[in-house]
Amino acid sequence: MAMPDLRLNYSAEEIDRRFLKYTSRRVGRIILENRMLRWSTPGTLNDPYDMQFDLHIEVDREAVKRLTLEKLWDAHYGPHPAPVGNPLGVVIRAFRGRFPQLTREEFDRQYGEAIEEGLARMERALPTFQREVRSQIARSKILCLTEIADSAPMWAYYAEQHQGLVLRFKSVPELDSPWVTARPIQYHADMPRLLDADFLADLSSGRATLEPTTILDRLIYTKSIEWAHEREWRIFSGDGRDVDALYEDLPFHQQELEAVIFGCRIPAQDRAAFLRLIREHYPQALMFEVERAARNFQLNIVPLVHE
Repeated sequence: MAMPDLRLNYSAEEIDRRFLKYTSRRVGRIILENRMLRWSTPGTLNDPYDMQFDLHIEVDREAVKRLTLEKLWDAHYGPHPAPVGNPLGVVIRAFRGRFPQLTREEFDRQYGEAIEEGLARMERALPTFQREVRSQIARSKILCLTEIADSAPMWAYYAEQHQGLVLRFKSVPELDSPWVTARPIQYHADMPRLLDADFLADLSSGRATLEPTTILDRLIYTKSIEWAHEREWRIFSGDGRDVDALYEDLPFHQQELEAVIFGCRIPAQDRAAFLRLIREHYPQALMFEVERAARNFQLNIVPLVHE
């Protein structure tokens, strides 16, 4: 059975992206010999906050109440029907024009108390919601990648103090490669919030719904700005194949390995062993090495002179 062609569902830009994986010599050898990459769960990552923080609601309840009343009034009596985003919005749209004509004071009094109760109920439910999300996300499997090969810090702490290597992967349209599903990490100084005042008012007035994907996106693709130098992209695979596993080693196709970059401190005998391995199993792979720049503190990626 033929695999779906990526070109049917993804743009040329998405297909053309390259992703890199820093690794030590030991792990690099395991990856190349077994054609496997490790997909990790949050608890195995080096950032204690990675996918392991709670989404909070920090709003002025009175401000949310006022904003919700404005949106509800407009939905009931405004010149145009309001957007429908949840079951409450469906009810309001269905009965629009048949509601009793209340004064604004009567309307605010009648609906204001219900809004306050709803906000209080949401706050009480938040700790349980957070525990459930933490439990679910703890089993998630991700593959961490980057878009840069010349980061001195990453060569230091992911590639064995510059003695390791970087693997560069590409999508092969005919193979349904997973790399096209990678998404960039968003780096922020503060944790994202579950809801802001405007969205909460939309939710409470029937105009919006909180999609599970919105929650997952904020947890999976957000990290502290302290990690911004890594320029990470990651692929999310849900619970993976084994829900309870701390990690999974999954295969990649031989043709997806586009290049190998050797660190500037890799011992000659190790590089020679890798060259033999790559030439035998990945003959299409290009080979590069890192050179220290002579006039600045940059790392230069240059083609490897054949040995």
